[in-house]
Amino acid sequence: MPDLPVRIEVVPGAGLEDRLRAHLPAPAVVTVTCLPHHGPGETVDTAVRLAEAGYTAVPHLAARSVAGRSDLAGYVARCMDAGIRDVFVIGGDAADAAGPYTWSGPLMEDLADLSGGTLRQGVAVYPEGHPASTDEELLGTLLAKQGLASWGVTQLCFSPDTLRAFVPRLRREGVTLPVWAGVPGPVRVGRLLRLAGTIGVGQSLGFLRRSAGGAETGSVVRQLLSSASYDPAPLVAALDGAGYEGIHLYSFNDLAGLARSGLARPHRA
Repeated sequence: MPDLPVRIEVVPGAGLEDRLRAHLPAPAVVTVTCLPHHGPGETVDTAVRLAEAGYTAVPHLAARSVAGRSDLAGYVARCMDAGIRDVFVIGGDAADAAGPYTWSGPLMEDLADLSGGTLRQGVAVYPEGHPASTDEELLGTLLAKQGLASWGVTQLCFSPDTLRAFVPRLRREGVTLPVWAGVPGPVRVGRLLRLAGTIGVGQSLGFLRRSAGGAETGSVVRQLLSSASYDPAPLVAALDGAGYEGIHLYSFNDLAGLARSGLARPHRA
């Protein structure tokens, strides 16, 4: 396996902190999603509790779910008081914006201002594209946000070839941000398929289904359909030497399975 640092993405919910303590003890790096049905308040609450328990917590902030600059200032103050130093900024999937932030760019500007530039901001990058934007639009937006961003995370991707080609492609286009590879953790396939749309990774599964005729992608689809669990180890191993800063594991809150896999082992400095 590549000797890269690992971040674990979790979804806020009942019993989450107890399961983290049982299966992924502090000071692991844990990122906390911000989904439309619970919003940034619950995300920040969860991240602050984790930080106070000794975890390195990274809350996600979805621009379309933030009601305004005043609310954002409160989130920033709470994060900084808890020692949180990184946030992950996305546009979000809410059908209607809760306030003035209809996309992530203006939120990033206000975050930089409110934190005095001390909060490091991560952004999403898309190795498989995005259904609402062309590749040219995605690149232009990423280049525009690069001055405020400190790192990027790829949308969940199952394809080793796609991930291995992505960082060199970004570098050719002038993107210099460190990039974390977003890959699925070990999870029961039924749970993965049920939660894919809910937690924002349905797009990658959609690419798999539409591309199932290809040799590589089809093999992943066959694994999903024929196995009890998805095993990410071969995908993670394929990222060795691919230029990634680290591995961002989408846990689907299957923390027991993640612990058994050994993928979340402490990084050797």
